[in-house]
Amino acid sequence: MVWASVVDHNGFAKERPCLILTPTERIRKGEPLLVMAVTTTFANPPPRWHVPLPWNPDPRRVRTRLGQRSAAVVNWVDVVRPEDVLDVKGDVPVSVMREIERQLATWADVHGRS
Repeated sequence: MVWASVVDHNGFAKERPCLILTPTERIRKGEPLLVMAVTTTFANPPPRWHVPLPWNPDPRRVRTRLGQRSAAVVNWVDVVRPEDVLDVKGDVPVSVMREIERQLATWADVHGRS
């Protein structure tokens, strides 16, 4: 995960955590990264296309390093340039990443995208 400036659905840029979707073997120095935005503002239970992420008030106690209730937003994918990355943070557990990938594929099928 990284902190980066990402544009929301209204066209406004905001610094937020993001999951890196670019496969590790395809990451190249100076090349843009495909990311999925993370939000802390969502209903309970989480809406469709939101995957809750592990968090803890003491972010040192969780691999994601998220200190508040958070979710990956499956239909909020963006591209960030390396210079837009403000910080490198934690990791997403493999089981959660698999669920994110599954929902991303489902979203693409539903919306006719690949």
